[in-house]
Amino acid sequence: MFDINDMAKTAFEPIMSTPLQRAQKDGYVNITGAKGKKKIEYITSEKHVENYEDPEEKVRAEFFAELIYKYEYPANRIKVEVVVPDRLPTDRADIVVFSDDDCKRPYAIVECKKEGVTDAEFNQAIEQGVGNATWVKLRADYVVIIAGGTRRVLDVSDKYGAFEREQNILADLPRAYGKPQEFRFYKGTDNDIKPVSREDLIAAIKKCHQTLWGGGIFIESLDRSTLICYNILIK
Repeated sequence: MFDINDMAKTAFEPIMSTPLQRAQKDGYVNITGAKGKKKIEYITSEKHVENYEDPEEKVRAEFFAELIYKYEYPANRIKVEVVVPDRLPTDRADIVVFSDDDCKRPYAIVECKKEGVTDAEFNQAIEQGVGNATWVKLRADYVVIIAGGTRRVLDVSDKYGAFEREQNILADLPRAYGKPQEFRFYKGTDNDIKPVSREDLIAAIKKCHQTLWGGGIFIESLDRSTLICYNILIK
């Protein structure tokens, strides 16, 4: 049997929206077009338009919204496709968070890649982001490299040497220009570990598999049943 009160309760429970959905509702981005031909317009970046069907663009759009609602940065200080100062200014940063309303002082540089890139491609993105953040270019304090569920945040301020890539890894990007947090997840907060979809779990497992085998690591302890389970899961 069912209880009509339970049905009513379920019907009126608030539906959780994603940061990107909130950004659309609040007018920070606009996604239009038929399926397969969708475009995204970043309202706060001089209405810059990109192809939303590009997997890399979807990663950028999601993180753009996270910067507003999760990391609490003002939308008017977040720009996309920012030209990097150089002798030939042809390079662009995917996202730049500024520390001032005039958007003259870069605070964090974000480089986005599609889900499932190789370790070599991810490391190349790190070098690109760090290069753009140096004092001779954008002079930012932080670099974020994101490839779907894979993320890395680096402190590129003058606390560390220009070639440091390990000691300056942070748990996460600071919120609202605050101090870097010690851990990425905190129990009982909105930053706690959450369930993930089957697709995201498979993507994470594939990434681990790629890293282990791509690096020439062979795990002798894996028995036949474990390998069979893995093959079934990723199909």
